[in-house]
Amino acid sequence: MNLISAIDKFSAYLINEKNYSKNTLMNYIKDLNDLYRFLAGTLEESNPKIELKYIDEATLKGFIAAFVRDKESNYSKRTISRKISTLKSFYKFLNRKKLFSENPSRKLVFPKLGKNLPVVLEESSLAGMLDSRIFTGDVWGERDRAIMELLYSSGIRLNELINLSIDMIDIDNMTIRVKGKGRKERIIPVGAVSVGAISSYLEKRDVYFAEKGIEYNNGVVFNAKNGKKLYPALVNRITNKYISGISEQKKKSPHVLRHSFATHLLDHGADIRAVKDLLGHSSLSTTQVYTHVSVERLKKVYQKSHPKG
Repeated sequence: MNLISAIDKFSAYLINEKNYSKNTLMNYIKDLNDLYRFLAGTLEESNPKIELKYIDEATLKGFIAAFVRDKESNYSKRTISRKISTLKSFYKFLNRKKLFSENPSRKLVFPKLGKNLPVVLEESSLAGMLDSRIFTGDVWGERDRAIMELLYSSGIRLNELINLSIDMIDIDNMTIRVKGKGRKERIIPVGAVSVGAISSYLEKRDVYFAEKGIEYNNGVVFNAKNGKKLYPALVNRITNKYISGISEQKKKSPHVLRHSFATHLLDHGADIRAVKDLLGHSSLSTTQVYTHVSVERLKKVYQKSHPKG
């Protein structure tokens, strides 16, 4: 089997069986296409058919090394690590489906990653911002307030927010149902303030579009001004706008509110396994990074407040 055919079969598997998100799928395919271009560049033929049997461990190490040496592109260790993970997943798929018997990726070693702790907003600053009059009273100010309240109240991901539909909100029980990575569903409790903000926004939204005579997607919770559902860049602009008023951190994305949600829960004694389930993590080790954040925050409080600190 040649590499192009193998990549096509792997892509179909990711789409039809793994239900990966569009971004995750694109990263996998980009990494494998990079491998193809790397190998094709070493051949003189046009449109070369690269057979899998000619790709050995040394070839894959050379491919990874090329990215490590590429100083202009400045690939991070996390990007290199992702490419190695893609190769390992690719060959495991081929082996499992009995499309190829060898696995030259088996001995590839992941680079050591430094501990980059998540960016977390101060609880008091975040609460002050959400309680302030920074949000305008029109439909779009109400939408932005509902978005910020929900992101912090539930810890949901950007894509989960964008794809949240009306039928996924249970106002009476104050819960939302979301589809996370791998389309796994989970039910998350949300605060009364967040539910109230969403209800207020939806009332104004329906009136606004009716008065403007604009057809809109009334199946989703959050809309852009053209009536369509939100898109990632717009949500990033919204969170950046409001977080900028309370923090000088460089990162001001929706994920910062997710990090803050998890860390503040642990700060107040929440069980880490419950936080894991709320976040939709498949592994407890993923959630444990927030315990490190909480410990670091406690150290800073101690050093700042204790006379012997």
